[in-house]
Amino acid sequence: MTIRSKVWLLVAVTAAATAGVTLWVRIYAMRAELTRQAQSSAEEIADDIKQNLERFDPDAEERDYAIALSNYINRHPRIQRLQLMVEHDTPSSPPTSPSVRIVAPRGESPEITRLPYLPREPIVYARKAAEGDVYTVQRFVDLEGPWQATLLMRWSLSPVQSLINVTERWSLILSAVHLVLLVLLTGFLINRVVLRRLGTLAAAMSDVEGGDLDRRVVVGSPDEVGRLSQGFNQMLDQLSNAHREIREFNLRLAHEVEMATQDLSRKNLALAQLNRLLNDLRRENASKVRLATLGQLAAQLAHEIGTPLSSVSGHLQLALLQRDLAPALRERLEVATREIGRIGRIVRDYLDSTRGLAPEHKVTSLTKLLQEAVEVTGGMEPSGRTSVLLDVNDEPPDFVTDPGLLRQIVINLLSNAFDAIGGDGRVAVRAGVRNGMVDIEVSDTGAGIAAEDLRSIFEPFYTTKGRGKGTGLGLAICRELSKALGGSIAVESTPGKGSTFTVRLPLHGGSEDPHAPRLDSGARRISTGGVA
Repeated sequence: MTIRSKVWLLVAVTAAATAGVTLWVRIYAMRAELTRQAQSSAEEIADDIKQNLERFDPDAEERDYAIALSNYINRHPRIQRLQLMVEHDTPSSPPTSPSVRIVAPRGESPEITRLPYLPREPIVYARKAAEGDVYTVQRFVDLEGPWQATLLMRWSLSPVQSLINVTERWSLILSAVHLVLLVLLTGFLINRVVLRRLGTLAAAMSDVEGGDLDRRVVVGSPDEVGRLSQGFNQMLDQLSNAHREIREFNLRLAHEVEMATQDLSRKNLALAQLNRLLNDLRRENASKVRLATLGQLAAQLAHEIGTPLSSVSGHLQLALLQRDLAPALRERLEVATREIGRIGRIVRDYLDSTRGLAPEHKVTSLTKLLQEAVEVTGGMEPSGRTSVLLDVNDEPPDFVTDPGLLRQIVINLLSNAFDAIGGDGRVAVRAGVRNGMVDIEVSDTGAGIAAEDLRSIFEPFYTTKGRGKGTGLGLAICRELSKALGGSIAVESTPGKGSTFTVRLPLHGGSEDPHAPRLDSGARRISTGGVA
């Protein structure tokens, strides 16, 4: 139930209770007063009749009394009946003395009745009683002579009762109208003065709950509701100021958090770069240690195989001096002689790597170098290799590098590519000039390299081949040779689709172009697709 309904109900109950009590008190007082006035009139008339009867002569007869009583009835229409009981006033009277009862009813002739003597106590009081709409008045009458009488008068209260009934009926009607008007007027005034203003406050509070902090209410008159409205407006002002300060504080806090987050992101990025650099330095240091060990091993191997290689080379040269050699055999012997010479140079290069590489710088035919590397790898097994796709885009006429070191790099990459395809796949060699750098790509359609192996694929002695199938030195040597030539090597691989190794070298030898993207000794990248 709303407060409006409660107020209306309270006003109605209060007004009804007040009007009911007031009506009952008024009717009760009116009934009592009218009855009292009617009884008072009856008693005055009874006293008047008594006095007149007491002035009668002692010799008056009963008929005189009856006529007097009839006259009083005719004179006063509200007298219904008069009765006069006459008897001796002394007990010593003879018992034969009769008593006389004179009755004068309204509308009838008086009746005189003689009764036998009945001794009675003297009447010393007046009795009055009310029965319904009749009020009975009794008076003692001291007649002249030896007689005493008792007067009974029945006084009608019907006119008074009718007046009381009409008055009560109109009082009820007027009270009901008064009650309705009072409830309506009081409710209207309360609604206008209090409830409507409270409803405005409630609507404003609902709007504030919805987020409208700019809502205000009209103060109006400076009463309790007005002071409540003023306090409500002041509370909203303080709440709006606090909300604005909180919003500004949140904006500043969000800005500071964003700045701190950006600064933390930058520091985390720098820390991640430093960690990667530290890991790369650690791996490079480990690679250098391993390469130093490899250099010692290479020095021992060079010392051990130097004499046999010299002997084989001498016998091949003696064989080439024969004039009756078949052209095909002579060509193979020449290839063997060159390869033995290349082995010697590799051994010398390994020995030089322990003391630091100093590559040659001379103009080199890129196409011829790649063809020689393909021919060498194609003739390493009697059964031959899968055909290699060679594609050189825009042969650079002024390419300066060390052809021996570059040939060794390409041969190692081709050997790994043939091992990856296992005789069932494609191998392609592509080369071209991009942004002042020479890019050489060796790709295959083999099994690819797993993601966890890509970070260590260029480390010395790290191999994905089975035991006895690889030493893990080929790619490490390729990386060191690429660095010695001023370039870099990187790999892109997708498991199940193949791998692509890319060697980037300066076009004119020396250091790599500082503006070109550079991959250090530990850099790798993963391709999202296979080789073409």
